[in-house]
Amino acid sequence: MSTAETSESTGIVLHWLEQSRSHRILWLLEELQLPYTLKVYKRDPKTYRAEESLKEVHPLGKSPVITDNGNVMAESTVIIDYLIHKYGASSPLVPKTAELENEVKYYLAFAESSLQSNLLVLFVSNHVRQSRVPFFVRPVVNRVSDNIDGSFLPDIKTQLDYLESRLKTNGTGYFVGDSLTGADIILIFPLQLAKSRAGLTEEQYPLLWKWIEQMEGRDAYVRASRKVAPVAGSKI
Repeated sequence: MSTAETSESTGIVLHWLEQSRSHRILWLLEELQLPYTLKVYKRDPKTYRAEESLKEVHPLGKSPVITDNGNVMAESTVIIDYLIHKYGASSPLVPKTAELENEVKYYLAFAESSLQSNLLVLFVSNHVRQSRVPFFVRPVVNRVSDNIDGSFLPDIKTQLDYLESRLKTNGTGYFVGDSLTGADIILIFPLQLAKSRAGLTEEQYPLLWKWIEQMEGRDAYVRASRKVAPVAGSKI
């Protein structure tokens, strides 16, 4: 988390980057029905990095990042926890008990430190596999990428099995309690990523598959997606 003064001195500003974790923050803002300003940033098609102007908001030039009355906040877990507890105290997003609150905190940490890190390795190996290299090097590149996938896919499968079992145990269609919480908000991005690149299929993970459809079908999620629809790859 970082705080600093910015030119946006009043209200919430979300600095949204295409194909990034910032979309779940946009979704959360819509769920909370908060007034906010949306600033959209594109990725460089060659480097996949965000526009340099994002560094004017936060020195790391990463997203998500928000400003709220001049204060800058980065990192998904910090932003989600901050917005829910500052602006959604009376909403269903706040767990009803301390025990449920601790469960939400667990998922906030798990999603970013465990699940997302493994998925990021797969993303990198896939990027390497698709990179342009001389034809005589291609077999080596593919073999290295396959070895990386083979090392990390079992861990991802274990994590997906675990999340499937948690939905089954909870039995409400949500990860914590009987309504939407920060746990669902934080998990949408890695599970969408797993659906597209890491073997999350309807046949093997019916509850996770149904959960993704349920989350993407929420009115607030639909509104968020429509706001950035003109930007390529704006789904997640």
